Amino acid sequence: MLAEWIIYHFNLQEHGYTWAVLAALLLFFCATYWLLNTSSASQWFKASEDVVPPFLALPAIMFALFMSSLATDIWQKHYDAKQALIREAAALRSIILLTPNLGERGSGLSQSAENYINAVVDREWQTMALKNHPNQEGALPELEALDFNIAKIGSDPALPQYTALRLNDALEMLRLSRQQRLALAHDGISASKWASPIMLAVITLVTIGVVHIRRPRAMLISMMLTIICVLATMQLLSQNRSPYIGTAAVTQEPLYDAKKLLDNIRALK
Repeated sequence: MLAEWIIYHFNLQEHGYTWAVLAALLLFFCATYWLLNTSSASQWFKASEDVVPPFLALPAIMFALFMSSLATDIWQKHYDAKQALIREAAALRSIILLTPNLGERGSGLSQSAENYINAVVDREWQTMALKNHPNQEGALPELEALDFNIAKIGSDPALPQYTALRLNDALEMLRLSRQQRLALAHDGISASKWASPIMLAVITLVTIGVVHIRRPRAMLISMMLTIICVLATMQLLSQNRSPYIGTAAVTQEPLYDAKKLLDNIRALK
């Protein structure tokens, strides 16, 4: 909960965790350098036997494994988010394509579909990008109105059974796809996954300092290079932490296409 609060109120979700990680690494960098070179305890470290360089492999490899796991999780979420949006847009297109066969009732259904698309694009999408959990159900009233219209049309005995089944199936796919989209956008536990690699990055930084205990200049250069490498990796992954932000963000384009289809059908009438 604390991590989510910090991410939301300091706008880290939108811009990534780079500055927060940089602040933490610089803090430990200064503390480690002071402890090993300037503090009263530095002579104890320097008088001890050298820590062999291969020991660096332990925290470095664990850091790499955690970052690899995070990268796999991130790109899998992006794939799932794209598939959910494609199914949601396909369900809307199915509903829209049936409206010309419904006569006057089709006009009300097409308006409900348009209202739902506008609600998702204008309200729900922004709350997803910012992980604004309290307002995540921004398009729920429009979805319920669409559900009511479809239920009203489907209950008409004069309506062909095939059309009623298609409307019902499209509505169910729309509901499931939307729930998956919201679940991916408002994942409440994903923020805690970043604590371990950041901690391991700090341990790696300290280990580099201990290994270079007798070479202060080499220690300084090695630790600075490590910070740069960690920041480069963290920047790429944290900016794409959610499928709906970053350079590879899932966009609303399929929903816009469904709305264009609706406009084209209206123009043909």
